Amino acid sequence: MSIRPYWQFYKAVFPFVMATGLVALALFGVVWGYFLFCTLGLVIGVVGFKNFRKNELYTYYNLGITKLKLFKISFAINLIIGLPIFLVFLSLFLLLFGKTSII
Repeated sequence: MSIRPYWQFYKAVFPFVMATGLVALALFGVVWGYFLFCTLGLVIGVVGFKNFRKNELYTYYNLGITKLKLFKISFAINLIIGLPIFLVFLSLFLLLFGKTSII
């Protein structure tokens, strides 16, 4: 199994995921920001992909990859990438603010 098409899909949805994660981080703190980054961010990313790049889904269908499989692998990639980022933000917030939220 080649990871390349899944990585390409994740790169396409990542701007939506990152924007959602940063807004959630600013509003809800590090822990909830990470949770929303991993769950809601990916859902918003997939919806954004369907709205703005719908024709690219045919490429994945031609490779034999379903939408559900794309979502599952992207969720796993998001967790793997998000965990080190979460730990860095958590340590920075605890070091700078003494708590896990700005407010």
